[in-house]
Amino acid sequence: MAKSPAERKKDQRDRQAAAGSRKVELTLDNQELEMLARNCATRRPGREPYEVNEYIALLIRQDDTRARGLIKSISKRKCGKCGDQLPVQDCCFRKEDACWCRLGWHEMKLKITP
Repeated sequence: MAKSPAERKKDQRDRQAAAGSRKVELTLDNQELEMLARNCATRRPGREPYEVNEYIALLIRQDDTRARGLIKSISKRKCGKCGDQLPVQDCCFRKEDACWCRLGWHEMKLKITP
């Protein structure tokens, strides 16, 4: 007997989960959708544009490389208050200006550069 569409979809989700894939829902505004479409094409001049999933996966991998480099760079320093190696995740001195947790975390956040 043939499977129903719901059964086929469940089987597909099960196969994807077994392969380590996971579906993520993303909400973008019109401006972000335009940027996404434009950059999928711009990043592959003379070729077919990136697929949206491929482009986003590459951005995630690119950011991971940058984040690891940043962590490696700042890990050579220590917190001005407790002396722990950076980046400090939590500290009892976090409300004091000398503590990296107070303002230093800004080094780690994503930034839009002009």
